[in-house]
Amino acid sequence: MIQENELILLILGIGVLAFFTMGRVRIKELPRWRMFLLAFTVLVVGWIFTILEGFFWPEVFNLIEHSCYAVNSILLAVWCWWIFTDRKWMVK
Repeated sequence: MIQENELILLILGIGVLAFFTMGRVRIKELPRWRMFLLAFTVLVVGWIFTILEGFFWPEVFNLIEHSCYAVNSILLAVWCWWIFTDRKWMVK
């Protein structure tokens, strides 16, 4: 069984992902934007598996969901490391 807050979170996440793809010109202004977009996409995939685990294979999808959250955290940490250690983008 799925919870309403999980479904709302997925809908909002897909909306933000659509905003990222439609506003790609502005997103490309972020330093290392591909890593940032990849991290967010992995997070949305984790939210999709949250919904899927309510219907079938709960153990498998729960493992994949939490793996996506871990990968998202690592990717976001690497992105933060890259942008805060690379001073070129800060000087304009």
